[in-house]
Amino acid sequence: MKKIFSLLIVVLISVLTIGCTTKSKLYVVNWGDYMDPVLIKAFEDEYGVEVELELVDSNEAMASRIQTGTYDLAVFSEYMVDKLIDQNLVQEINYDLLTNETGLTVIPKLYSLYSDSEIVPYIIPYAWGTIGIMYDNDKPELKTLIETQGWAALFEHTDEYNVGMYDSSRDAVAAALLYNGFNVNSENISELAAAEAALVNANFRWGTDELRGWVIEETLDMALVYSGDYFSEYYLADAENITFDFYVPETTNVWLDSMVIPKNAQNVDLAHKFIDFFMREANALANSDYIGYAPCYEEIYDTMVSEYEYDDPNFDPYPEGSYRQMYVYGTDERSQRLTAILLAAKIND
Repeated sequence: MKKIFSLLIVVLISVLTIGCTTKSKLYVVNWGDYMDPVLIKAFEDEYGVEVELELVDSNEAMASRIQTGTYDLAVFSEYMVDKLIDQNLVQEINYDLLTNETGLTVIPKLYSLYSDSEIVPYIIPYAWGTIGIMYDNDKPELKTLIETQGWAALFEHTDEYNVGMYDSSRDAVAAALLYNGFNVNSENISELAAAEAALVNANFRWGTDELRGWVIEETLDMALVYSGDYFSEYYLADAENITFDFYVPETTNVWLDSMVIPKNAQNVDLAHKFIDFFMREANALANSDYIGYAPCYEEIYDTMVSEYEYDDPNFDPYPEGSYRQMYVYGTDERSQRLTAILLAAKIND
């Protein structure tokens, strides 16, 4: 009996010990190479927790994850947050749990684009930027072509040059709409048909993050990329050997990626701690420097420009004299139409 009792004590102590040493886990879903791993490790050490990071390559894939799984934090683009609110899949941010948010000011030009949207209570702005044209500057005529023709350079010269198009229905169709002089959120049947024709008739090489590498390798002459894709390469490159450049037409989109907390998150308080950790000024600066995208807060942006020498004019996604359009989700029918347009264009190529 004593042996049995002793064994039970040992088992109980073991269970209690395991329970005491098991760390809380924060489940995060994000884009690839979009958060400084050093900072994630620092957060784990500071709070004695583990961060389980899952990577995806599109907003749609990320939305699928939080619909079918349990995550505590995700980084979505503005148009998808709009949709997720309608589906009751995200929850409002509790600003009382954020000690570092009060010292930061969203850049007014950016805030003006979404201040009237219902997404405001649900998001913590993370990074913003545009789509634009990254090109090989070893071919001087390309610079002139792109700066004089803008979006037409991508669509009208695919027989003369190797041109890459981003494998995203929303971005590819947006570029085609801009080329035709239409709004990136157009739901007009004839305007979407014109965008489809532009994509189908061009001869693109399709890709995502690898497009920037193909331009640098001179496999492509130019490609549609996100502004941060360019800057993440530009500021790591040897200044004397940079063989690529970036051009943003006067009219383009502005996208906004934000941290959000899914409705079914299990570690809501820890998710807020994670957000707050990345809003700490030193951490926000380090993370923005790592990802290469423009920070959403005036204080961080100004330091990046003045002290970190992010002085390329294109680093500002919304310069004076430009016109910017922010994506909205629109209808499900439009989203399905964009998918069909992309498929038709890729089959043609």
